[in-house]
Amino acid sequence: MDKNTFLAILLSVVVISGGFFIQTTYFMPEEVNTPFIEKESIVVEDSNSSVTNTSVSSNSLSVSDNQVFFDSNINESDYVSEIIKVETNKFYIEFNTDGAVITSMKLKDHMNGDNEVDMILNNETGLGSFGLAFGENYDSYLTDTFQFVADKKNNTYSFIRDYQIKESNGSISSPFRIEKKFVFFPDEYLFELRINITNSKNSSIPLNINNQAYTLSFGPQIGPDYKKLDGRNEYRKYYSLSGEKRTTHKPKNGYAETAEQIKWTAIVGKYFTVIGIPSSGTSKAVWSNSNIDGLKDASEMFYVRSSINSSRNEDVYQFYLGPKNNKNLTIYNNSMDNTIGFSNMYLDKVVDSSSWLGWLEFILKFVLEGVYKIIPNYGVAIILLTILIKIVLFPFTHKSYESTGKMQSIQPKVKEIQTKYKNDPNKMNKEMADLYKKEGVNPMGGCLPMLIQMPIFFALYGLLNKYFDLRGAVFIPGWINDLSASESIWNFGAFTLPILGWNDLRLLPILYLGTQLLMSKFTQAPSGGGQNAMQTKMLTLGMPIMFFFILYDMPSGLLLYWTVTNLLTAVQQGLISKKKKKQA
Repeated sequence: MDKNTFLAILLSVVVISGGFFIQTTYFMPEEVNTPFIEKESIVVEDSNSSVTNTSVSSNSLSVSDNQVFFDSNINESDYVSEIIKVETNKFYIEFNTDGAVITSMKLKDHMNGDNEVDMILNNETGLGSFGLAFGENYDSYLTDTFQFVADKKNNTYSFIRDYQIKESNGSISSPFRIEKKFVFFPDEYLFELRINITNSKNSSIPLNINNQAYTLSFGPQIGPDYKKLDGRNEYRKYYSLSGEKRTTHKPKNGYAETAEQIKWTAIVGKYFTVIGIPSSGTSKAVWSNSNIDGLKDASEMFYVRSSINSSRNEDVYQFYLGPKNNKNLTIYNNSMDNTIGFSNMYLDKVVDSSSWLGWLEFILKFVLEGVYKIIPNYGVAIILLTILIKIVLFPFTHKSYESTGKMQSIQPKVKEIQTKYKNDPNKMNKEMADLYKKEGVNPMGGCLPMLIQMPIFFALYGLLNKYFDLRGAVFIPGWINDLSASESIWNFGAFTLPILGWNDLRLLPILYLGTQLLMSKFTQAPSGGGQNAMQTKMLTLGMPIMFFFILYDMPSGLLLYWTVTNLLTAVQQGLISKKKKKQA
């Protein structure tokens, strides 16, 4: 749960609890090598010389205070610019030979509406992921066309291009080859990217721009598509892991970076994540959320590779692009469970839980999953979990209602004392304390049970708002088709309600409001007028309406829980009231 939402709900509950206390006390309420091609090369010219960019397919790049230009001296027709579609056990992938990047990476087992979830969200930008730039560069990547070589038997796809550098003394370096090799593994969302750089002669690779060789990037955004990053229904967080300690990074002026020794870095969404495991030669990792034309929000991740002091070099990176759930992430904690043989990677630390109520979320999740195994419908499982919680909490809620009833019964005596000693507060407080002691009434008795229920409410909010298995879970076909999303009974099309920004008419928030008002009717006592009536009206009408607007676009699983809770509370109190009338 994000901090602002938590504080808002906490404040609201405190206000409600305080209101009940005031009423009951004073107002009576209630996550294949190829041969070296010597003749084909591209010249990379350092910025110290003034050179015009004559490359058809490349852009000038900013590297610190220098400008690096790409000057093509080859026959571009020897390279085929094309989109290549590849399928693995887990992905539908689209490669672009221009830049040797991935422009689409869809998850075969996870849907976003009628389409597979695309982990690379580029919208109108035309950008791809895993681009390579020379030097330390976060603004663009090489867009030259690479040769493509496929080894489908081993799920390996390679991209090859030869370059030359114009060095600071004006001489042209010997050609060196860059090979980007993508290696996929059966039944895993983690794959390898191997970057091989080989010099054509036995000397150091002439790729050193301000002591950095290249920058590898992921971006421009992780999918699936979303309406907005509101911090509740969708968000982006930036994590790194050093040892077993997870660190959250918050971009300042669009960027955040770390030069620490790290196991991995990640961009994290509500249900999906990209995790990168950098090579040993990485000098630092960088995240960016700076604006990109054609994209409403950006979330990029970069690895900067230090200069290379050998004639050949291979850097191996691993990337996980997939669901943010323990089932797929914890396999990298045991070498027997994954293809690469990773141990203790703790990729599952990208999964968020309440820092102080994680244990309670775990228990509620265990119960929810247990009910689901018996009745495989998460909507029904949420309802049964709600009933179970009400049963467990019955002694507390019952005590709360009894305490409220006792406070109501002595209100005439309370008012008498207030009137008699209105000019002597100390005497009035003493007489009130004596009255409470004599009648066996605790003025906080109606409030404390509510405070006991708060941890369960917050834990369920955290669980139902981000539990991965609710994503795409159908409760009632045609109405609630995804318990992780808001339901809708009527879409307004192009029309959006002013100020509110609503584009759908939703039934669950209306049912929530109705059951909240119904519950209030049974749990509040009649008011006598004046300030008492105003206080009662605020609690019985104002608070439910306020929460109606707060919860309108929240996941239907959460609203289902709250609506059923209200209904059960109303039924419970109605039965108690009926029993009391019979006894009277």
